[in-house]
Amino acid sequence: MGMKRLIISATLVLISGSAFAGPPTVGVYLSNDLGGTMLPGRFSESWVNPAASHGQPGNTLNAMSWNGAILGSEWKVWCPSIVIPPVLVSDNRDPNGTGDVTYQTQYGGGLFWMSRNGPWGDGIADYTGVVQTFVVTTTYQYVLGTVLGIRGNVTMSAKFDGYDNCMEYTINNTAFVHTTDEMPMPADYPPFLDNSCSSWTRGGWGTVTEISLRILGSCTVDTRDATWGAVKALYK
Repeated sequence: MGMKRLIISATLVLISGSAFAGPPTVGVYLSNDLGGTMLPGRFSESWVNPAASHGQPGNTLNAMSWNGAILGSEWKVWCPSIVIPPVLVSDNRDPNGTGDVTYQTQYGGGLFWMSRNGPWGDGIADYTGVVQTFVVTTTYQYVLGTVLGIRGNVTMSAKFDGYDNCMEYTINNTAFVHTTDEMPMPADYPPFLDNSCSSWTRGGWGTVTEISLRILGSCTVDTRDATWGAVKALYK
């Protein structure tokens, strides 16, 4: 009986140990448009002021992976919002109003989710965490005084819940497609969220490509308390 109890106990320990996920795998992950295995994505940016447009304090982002048919199957980043007006970086428009204008914008807050089945995971449990820094450099492309395109680069740092790991996340190309001033947003883009992480109805949407994600074994920057529990019901 003693040997039988020992075998049963050892089996339970093995089963129990296998139920816990390990930390995300340290490494660099690229989106498939850069030759990697990570999915690119789509985003929305809400305009929380009824009279506002791009680049206004309170505007809030919601981004998800996109595999061509399903949103958010691999990663999500939501609720970073603009905390101060954008800072002008450069303006090279000619006297006719043709050229580029670039701004840098600081966002605050935000949460992320990453699937257990992504290239960083072990297939046991998903990963969540809190965004620490989120900066967008946006270039407006003008022709004869009219904006013809808006493209952005994103840099983000974040801390994983429950692990020592942090990550650095770079999006080298975001592009606005349309705004609600032009047409209703299609259902296959992330829904609008305001700066309290509640649903919203007005803003713009676009694509997220050329992603580089670096997962680090430890963090070298200050962290904030995660608030995942307060809003995770949005994505049940």
